[in-house]
Amino acid sequence: MEQEITFGTKVLNGFLGIMVVILVAILLAVVGGLLLAALGII
Repeated sequence: MEQEITFGTKVLNGFLGIMVVILVAILLAVVGGLLLAALGII
C-alpha cells in the first residue's frame, strides 16, 4: 500500500508541477504580448 500511495503521490506532484509550469508560461506569454502591444501602440 505504501508503494502505491508513494507512486500516486509522485504522479500527482509531477502532473501538478507540469500544469504549474504550463500556466506560468501562458501567463508570461500573455503579459509579454500585452507589454509588446502597449509599447507598439505607444
